[in-house]
Amino acid sequence: MVRDFFRYSTLALLTVSLSGLALAQDQTSRERQAARRAQQQVQKVTKDLATAQEKLTAIEAEKTKLTEDLDGAEARAGAASGRAQKLQQQLQAITVERDALLQQSAEQKTASDQRIAELNTRLTQLERDLSAAQEKGKQLEAVRVNQVKQIAACEDRNAKLYAVGRSVIDECRDRSAGDTLLRLEPFTGIARVDIENRLEAQRDLLDAQKTLPGSTSN
Repeated sequence: MVRDFFRYSTLALLTVSLSGLALAQDQTSRERQAARRAQQQVQKVTKDLATAQEKLTAIEAEKTKLTEDLDGAEARAGAASGRAQKLQQQLQAITVERDALLQQSAEQKTASDQRIAELNTRLTQLERDLSAAQEKGKQLEAVRVNQVKQIAACEDRNAKLYAVGRSVIDECRDRSAGDTLLRLEPFTGIARVDIENRLEAQRDLLDAQKTLPGSTSN
């Protein structure tokens, strides 16, 4: 009877031990699954940040090109305006000279008539040139306004992507997510301070790429 007692006691202990081992293995399996999910989340966030960074870089390049085009358009518009002013001055000078000749005496009428004809021809040409210069100035101004709008659109997209990137980083730095990563550190091999450093580096990169409103040169 004592032998049966020990046999049953031994079987009971083995059953309890095996149950405890199974529970421990199940707990370890759940923690490993949680660790894998955490790693997948970190990988997804890293990929999202990289995609946002690529878009920011492309927008910044587009803005730079548009700014260069705007500078060129403004330079051409300035040159056209200067030419228009010069033509206007010439037009005024010739008009004054013509009016003075018209008032001269009859003895000088023949010579004056020839000069007047020349001046009238030149005057007509200058009026055409002035009209063309003014039209060109209007076209260049329209181009400049359009480019300013495009730059504003680039800045708006830049701000939206910057906000998305910062939102992703802030979500990753949430306390509950950070505590989970810290608890799973032995399984993930990723230290919380390392994750914080990576997020800080990504935030600094986004800050560097952010376009400040009104930073476009006029």
